[in-house]
Amino acid sequence: MARNVALYLVSLLNPKNWVDFSWDLEPIVESYPFAVHGSSSRANPGYNLLSVDVAASIIRVRSKRCTGSRVAQSTGCPSCAGLGPSIAVVRGWAQESPGKKPSNRLSHKQLARKVDGLFKQLQNERLKINNSRKYLIRAKRRIESYRKLVDVISTNDVPGLPRLLSTANKEGWGASKTTDKANLAIRGRYHPCNYTDLDKDLAILAYEYGGDALLHALHKSPFAFPTRFTIADLRRSTSLSITVGPVKMTDILKNIEILFKDIPVGKEGRDEIAGDGHEIAGLCEHANTELDTLKMGSDLTAVHAAAKAVREGRVHVGKEFSVAAISRHSSSDYGAKPVLLMATCKQNSWQENAKILQMINAAWKISPYGEILHGPIPAYASDGDPKRKAALYLLCMHREVKPGDALYPHIAGLRGLNLFTSEDFATMEFDPKHSWKRIRKTFCSKEGLLANGVVVNKNLLAQWLERLSGHDWSGQSIHALLNPKDAQHVPSTVKLLTLIGDLRFLDASNFTPAEANTHRALCILGEMFDALLDPFINPNLSLSQEIIQLVKFAHLSCAWYLRHGSAFMPPQLYGDLQCLVKSAIFKIAHSKVLNPSLKVFLCLLGDDVLEILFGRSRMIGGHAPNMAIDELRRRFGSALRIDEIFKRRPELEKLAQRLSLGRSRDVDHLSPRNFTGDLAASSCDIKACYDEGVQQAVEFLKRYGYDIDFEALFSKPDVDLMRPNGGKYPGVSKEVDRSLDEDIDLSAPGDGSALSPAEILRFDGAAALAAEKAACAAPPQPHSVWIKLDADDDRKAAHKKTILRTLMDPTLDLEHAKSHDRLLRIRCFSIGGEKWDRSLSKVHDKSAEEHLLKLEGLFATLVAVNKTQVSLAILHCTVIKTHATNPPTYLDAAPIAELSLPDSHYEVSGQILSLVPFVDQSDILSWAWSTRFIGFESAKTKHANSTSAALQRHLSICINGRLALPLSTPDLMPARALLDDLAAGVLPDAAEAVETTWIFSNSQLDAMKNTLLARGEQEDIRLQIPVYGPVKEGGTFPYEVSLRSGTLVSHCLPSIVAPSPKDGRRKCLICGKDVLGTERQNHMGRHILLSLRGIKENNLIATISSSYPCGFCGGTTSNGACSLSIRSGKAISTCLEVYEFQVKAASKSTNAKACTNVPIQCALCSQTHWKYNMAAHLAESHPRWEITTDKQKRQDFETKIALADDEERRLGAITQETEKRQATSPPDTPRPSKAARIADDALADSLDYDTAGVCSGPGIEMDVD
Repeated sequence: MARNVALYLVSLLNPKNWVDFSWDLEPIVESYPFAVHGSSSRANPGYNLLSVDVAASIIRVRSKRCTGSRVAQSTGCPSCAGLGPSIAVVRGWAQESPGKKPSNRLSHKQLARKVDGLFKQLQNERLKINNSRKYLIRAKRRIESYRKLVDVISTNDVPGLPRLLSTANKEGWGASKTTDKANLAIRGRYHPCNYTDLDKDLAILAYEYGGDALLHALHKSPFAFPTRFTIADLRRSTSLSITVGPVKMTDILKNIEILFKDIPVGKEGRDEIAGDGHEIAGLCEHANTELDTLKMGSDLTAVHAAAKAVREGRVHVGKEFSVAAISRHSSSDYGAKPVLLMATCKQNSWQENAKILQMINAAWKISPYGEILHGPIPAYASDGDPKRKAALYLLCMHREVKPGDALYPHIAGLRGLNLFTSEDFATMEFDPKHSWKRIRKTFCSKEGLLANGVVVNKNLLAQWLERLSGHDWSGQSIHALLNPKDAQHVPSTVKLLTLIGDLRFLDASNFTPAEANTHRALCILGEMFDALLDPFINPNLSLSQEIIQLVKFAHLSCAWYLRHGSAFMPPQLYGDLQCLVKSAIFKIAHSKVLNPSLKVFLCLLGDDVLEILFGRSRMIGGHAPNMAIDELRRRFGSALRIDEIFKRRPELEKLAQRLSLGRSRDVDHLSPRNFTGDLAASSCDIKACYDEGVQQAVEFLKRYGYDIDFEALFSKPDVDLMRPNGGKYPGVSKEVDRSLDEDIDLSAPGDGSALSPAEILRFDGAAALAAEKAACAAPPQPHSVWIKLDADDDRKAAHKKTILRTLMDPTLDLEHAKSHDRLLRIRCFSIGGEKWDRSLSKVHDKSAEEHLLKLEGLFATLVAVNKTQVSLAILHCTVIKTHATNPPTYLDAAPIAELSLPDSHYEVSGQILSLVPFVDQSDILSWAWSTRFIGFESAKTKHANSTSAALQRHLSICINGRLALPLSTPDLMPARALLDDLAAGVLPDAAEAVETTWIFSNSQLDAMKNTLLARGEQEDIRLQIPVYGPVKEGGTFPYEVSLRSGTLVSHCLPSIVAPSPKDGRRKCLICGKDVLGTERQNHMGRHILLSLRGIKENNLIATISSSYPCGFCGGTTSNGACSLSIRSGKAISTCLEVYEFQVKAASKSTNAKACTNVPIQCALCSQTHWKYNMAAHLAESHPRWEITTDKQKRQDFETKIALADDEERRLGAITQETEKRQATSPPDTPRPSKAARIADDALADSLDYDTAGVCSGPGIEMDVD
């Protein structure tokens, strides 16, 4: 009201013009923004407010630009009259929301509204402050809770912490509850069991690598791994089926299902595998035919029968295992998956092996998880076992790939490639690493390898490897390389073969004629083995380059095998290497048919993946690498589980990160991931690569004077790389394979020997499976793990495993000469090998060279050629061996003064020089070496067609040191000048490649002949002259020539009578009959045994000595006569009728050679006696030995010296009349055998009964599922 009065007064005091406007916003006092007219207001409405009529809502205003004049019928000027828009603007201000507008533009109503808003905002801010205070209090409490949780976690080892936190997050626990749970876990009162797949995988790895003890420790540790019970179901999923008795299709099918189906095997599958169980596992495959049943049953009948069969030798405790596995040819998951596990005594026949392979192939075809899902089997791999090899040749070499077959377009036109495969186009392949080791074994044999007429053995290699400059021998000496303690060490084998290749680059400018000739042979071998190794150890090669190298090797080895036969290398080894090359080519062809983009990894050829599985299984055993059959199954399952985990989680596997191929040890660890070249099958043009490999081989052979036309050679029928001579395959030759440790008799008896090849090839897997199911159709009988020992007393019961352990001794069947424990083999406790100490070879280093016979030197000796003609021979020394140590030691040199001593313990080997006579301008007769060596036929061969193996042995002549006459270095003459003096064609082409050759004057040969004549007239030396047949190759021998004058110059010694050939017939000193040399021990053994048994023989010319008769002559060995010893496994004697034979081979009685009268070293002293004399020796020298000797030692020695009834029957010591008389005699009171008494005593001593009838004892394992 006061405001209105003030405005009114203003209007009175300023009587000017004005204009009234209506204000339609009610009420005007509250709605009009009076503050816009204030002096501090920035708003400019353009007029002044003069008065307000509250009642009429009218405002009186005057324009600020009022002129004072009036318009007609108006109280204001035009400016005042035009204030309508300005009033509208102010009215708009009054209607706006106050918001953040300045207060001097707001009306009372707007100000009130703004104040109300600010008050509410103030209230909200006050609430926020209060809430923030509350939030702060709660945050402090929460921080305290988390601090306590962090303190508990950081200051304590909380078991299963990740799983505890995972559960807390899932369940929504707070920090306090989580802390409480952590404290409970620390005290062991809470165990988070929400194990992840990673936890279970790590637990399985810990259990498989470290066993239950490690997993238990990790379970009790802060990691809180799952227990073995938690992972039990996961581990059982790979429990394989063991074959007990004969191989069964059902066992193979079950294992294929376990390993190859995508869905894990559940409990039902395991129950089916278990069957009715309780069979005796661990016996060899012949147990099924020798025993009525392998089921334990409810009494001791089956166990006693099995124990008796083991002790009698009809059944063996399987000391080895036969394992068949299937693997993928891929860059990943290429591990072997075993589908067959069985114990074996390794006495089965090759027919049985073939049948087993047929059963596996048939099972793979039948199984819904085999060929249907994963395709057919394209190759069969083996380590080269002779019996398995014969089986593979039967199965994989009977169908030839012909036009129309899917493989034919890829392998057509490869001249020389053998195209025979199995019915399903599968090939056979032999592990390359095993073949490499066999090559080294051949080098280290006495015969060595024959290349270009030079015998290359370890002694020769030792001399040449020392010439390599710039090689670091600190890691391994030459001696250790050539005489390895562990013959299975692949890196040292690869190192040796690569070093032989390095010999090609030696400077040959200063070599002597013999050295130049030897170097050429080493270059040939180096080039060939470099082509063999490079594709497998050089990861940078492409697939095409690998095939070129392998084809080159195949043709080089074929050429030298054609020239030298098995003297070059054993035919079995040659066949295996050619199979390897063939399989590589077929592997590419199979990949091109299946998918050309697939990669081909040559490093996966062979059975190395199975060796890796064996290695991992042995590693799992830790300190007990040897195992029984059920333990092998468990370890195989462990290894397969580890592979599966590493496949899912490759980051967990420890891989070699820094393989350096400069280190030979790394080549044994190369895997598909290491090969970086282009290995796709589509990248390899097989035909072009094959032709390139052949061309490189031909060019190399021409460089060394060997011109061969492979195209003409392979155009002949039945001639290819695997059959270079046509006819039979060398790979299954019956010759002795010197690349193996021991000989294998392919005619060994076995259950499958009655099967013909046609029956094996016609094997019907479906019919065999149906027959097995029909035999098992009867429901399983209930059984118990206990056997009652007394039918009348239920408390006397024993566990079946305990009974087996007690009644059977698993060590009866083991060979003690060699250990299957790799740790022992590495430490050299069991396999021997040559000693590291080379002091014997260096003992004469300080002597003058003229007083030594050194390797690569020359010596003269006497040799009987054509069986009767003794002649002078000059030899190039290749081996010097002394028997002063056991085993014999190979030397670099020997003192000349000691060689010819009466008791010389030296043996010298060498090759006879082929000498060519010529007369110089002074008419002086001389003899020149033609760079070739003389080779002989065997003395026992009637026709000039001896095998190449015999020829190889007779290229290298071995004599006693007393027959060796060392020579000083003869004169040297330029080879070119010599050619001018000789008729064309006398010297071979190879002579043109050497600068000099050796020249001997005829007077020098006469002097040698006279010196050796004096020695040869001594009877004991004469008998040691080696006897051979006619000359086979290398030139003419003996050294003789007819001069122009008609004079015959001959260096034969007709006054010396050649000894009888070692392999020829000789008169028996007892009966006078002609006996073949190799039969003398067997023939004389019969005389000795009949004499011991008191059986008289008619028409004898002498009698057997009654005092320790000699096994060669029948005379006494007492008082030093006919002394006897064993050296390097051979019988050695001073008897004049002696001949060397292998003791181990002769200790087995067969129909052909029944006598086992071999030298045996007494187990109680160091004396060696013939087996038939050992009873007399024991009675004379050790009368109480059966009482004082350890039981196990006594049993082993009794087994060794015992005579089997079959042996006596074959030798005639047990006749039909004797057996008839024994059969008609009244029976005595039955008395258990000695072995049975020992077993019963052991059982009584070891079983400890309690009130529950539980007992325990040591022994072998039984398969109880």
